[in-house]
Amino acid sequence: MDIGVFAMITGFVAAIVSLISYFLSARNEIDLDISGKNEKAKGRDFFLELGRLAYLVTVVAVCAAAIYLYYLILTHQFQFKYVFQYTSSDLSLGLLISTFWAGQEGSFLFWTLLMAVSGLYFMKTAGNYEKKSMVFLNLVLMFFLLLLLKASPFETMGRAPAEGNGLNPLLQNFWMIIHPPILFIGYAAIVFPFILSLAALWKRDYDRWLNRALPWTVFSSLTLGAGIIIGAFWAYETLGWGGYWGWDPVENSSLIPWLIILALMHSMLVQRRNGSLRKTNFFLAIISFVLVLYATFLTRSGVLEDFSVHSFQNLGINNILIIFMLSVLIIGITFFIRRFNDISTKTIDFSTLNRENGLLASVYIFSASAFLTFLGTSSPIITGILGDASQVNTSFYDKVNLPIGILMALFLGITPFLLWVEKDLSSLPKKILLPVILAVVSSVVTLFFGKLETGEIIFILTGYFALWSNVIVLYRNWKISWHNIAGPLSHFGVGIMLIGIIISGNYASDERIILEKEQALAVSDYQLLYKGVKPAGDGKDVLEIEVNKENSSYLAQPRLYMTKAREVMREPDVNSGIITDIYISPLELRQGDRNPGGTKILSISKGESAEFEGFEISFTEFKMTPHGNGGDFSVGAVLDIRKDDFKYTAIPELIISSEGRRAKPAIIPTQNPYGKEIKISLTAMNADDKRIDLVFQGFSDDVHVGHNHDEQLVIEFSQKPFMSILWLGTILMLIGTVISLIQRTRAASA
Repeated sequence: MDIGVFAMITGFVAAIVSLISYFLSARNEIDLDISGKNEKAKGRDFFLELGRLAYLVTVVAVCAAAIYLYYLILTHQFQFKYVFQYTSSDLSLGLLISTFWAGQEGSFLFWTLLMAVSGLYFMKTAGNYEKKSMVFLNLVLMFFLLLLLKASPFETMGRAPAEGNGLNPLLQNFWMIIHPPILFIGYAAIVFPFILSLAALWKRDYDRWLNRALPWTVFSSLTLGAGIIIGAFWAYETLGWGGYWGWDPVENSSLIPWLIILALMHSMLVQRRNGSLRKTNFFLAIISFVLVLYATFLTRSGVLEDFSVHSFQNLGINNILIIFMLSVLIIGITFFIRRFNDISTKTIDFSTLNRENGLLASVYIFSASAFLTFLGTSSPIITGILGDASQVNTSFYDKVNLPIGILMALFLGITPFLLWVEKDLSSLPKKILLPVILAVVSSVVTLFFGKLETGEIIFILTGYFALWSNVIVLYRNWKISWHNIAGPLSHFGVGIMLIGIIISGNYASDERIILEKEQALAVSDYQLLYKGVKPAGDGKDVLEIEVNKENSSYLAQPRLYMTKAREVMREPDVNSGIITDIYISPLELRQGDRNPGGTKILSISKGESAEFEGFEISFTEFKMTPHGNGGDFSVGAVLDIRKDDFKYTAIPELIISSEGRRAKPAIIPTQNPYGKEIKISLTAMNADDKRIDLVFQGFSDDVHVGHNHDEQLVIEFSQKPFMSILWLGTILMLIGTVISLIQRTRAASA
């Protein structure tokens, strides 16, 4: 038997022994008396000691399996399927280390390792909750070890290939070493509020469990949030599509439990203060872990294989995942229902506005966002049950979360000025007057730089209100003590994030252009000069583009290369500025004069309108017509073109034949306001999103007639304002959460 498999079987058996031992010890436990003092049983607790010893064996076994997998990875044991699929001998040490969690089997083992090791610390600090909590922790570990026995990272291939497939090129990045571990630490931490809530329901202790659970809740919100944010930054700087969040189902599957954990954290603060929301906290603690398992099912079951770029293939563990998820849900809800009538809770006073109500509103807001995002993310499953599987458009998430974001910002701005007990709200208008004025002024200044829709204007107004309110409260609290800045600092960061999301999303400018080698091209306020390809030792060829603006310049180095599997990979160059990022994403490297250098490209979808070189261009519809014999046909794009009193309809065509594709340009006659003949060519078409690329020639003298260079680079040149401000907001939010974690941990220890 393989060492790794033996270690996991040992861990599985030891977890069963630990579970049974802790259960027998918990059944005989003498609970807290009315005074809250623990009456100690006489003599040794044999089952407690056996449970601890067996759990230690589980941890040692899981650690041994992890160490053994690392040994296989670092020594290139390609006869093991996992090592062959995700590693190769040419990977750096850092990337080799990261291959541990690159695949499903390894990531399950890593997740199990984190939970098991964290359980040691939990076991030492859980106090009266140890026995009952460890019953449930062992149950969770049993399921994970069962998954690993079914989908083992130690499966052999029967032969030893000379080389491995290697790591996906997009994963060969520094953030691969950082992002997944932080995300999995967050996943592992969520289990502890869950097991503490079940232990508290078992013990009929509905308040004191918060002292143990709140630090774990804050820690899981910190690590899960940090993992999501790092993933967003990784996508922004590596994937080349210019965004940081695409509402991908797998991205959402991490976001949903994080929103619930944030709701739980704020709800716990209300209970600690006033004794309200006891039932809410138990429910959220249970459902947060269920949602983590559901996220695992979505990611690992293969149900999203046709809908997500992140989805893993099906390893045949669907039934185990479903049984695991349903078991956790049934156990949690059963405990909750059995104790439901026994849980007394203080009625919340809605007759006035106070801090308790403000925090309660945040619980509703986070929960609503999580629920609606859950519905959208689950749409392939829901529609698959009813008929053909499909998913909602990404615009669904923007539409449903816009009003939620407005409400969130509104309460973020008001709540800091509220007291826990408000008897007179007459002073509130005076308190919020300054941040309201600053928010209005800031919004007006922002609108000078571009247009926004009505909903976005309201969003940015409330975002500035949240920002300025928390700046004021942060300053006041800092003067008293730095211990009081955790909440205002986090909320200040959230305010900055909200502003950054709107500005970066709406005020960005994108242009697709063709650069001819060694020929400068003016784009906005910049001069771009494509210098050529610089071969790289790792095969990731660098494209060198000199970017000049007035007295400053830099060398942009995006990458465009072919993988071993003959796939084209693109990595952008991001030049981050204090206000604006310059984002250059390579699209295509052309050999030969397929289009004259210096031309500009407009990318537009059916039904959209765009401003281009002073014209308003609307893409109204496709026009498909037979073109000739042999099955050839053409696809035309009907374009309505306007400028002042000039109107013209142009239909450039893409002729598709057995010999390939060729463009048939449309001509805008010289009667246009520029007085020049303008040629429009349809060069590319995406049928999925009904998007086309149009190449324009003749607007200016940028077209370099007479040059016959054989190398051209197609790029997307973007200016993205406020990105650095957005990332600053995320950092401030996380710093505030770290301060809160320190405070809650100290309070729990006390």
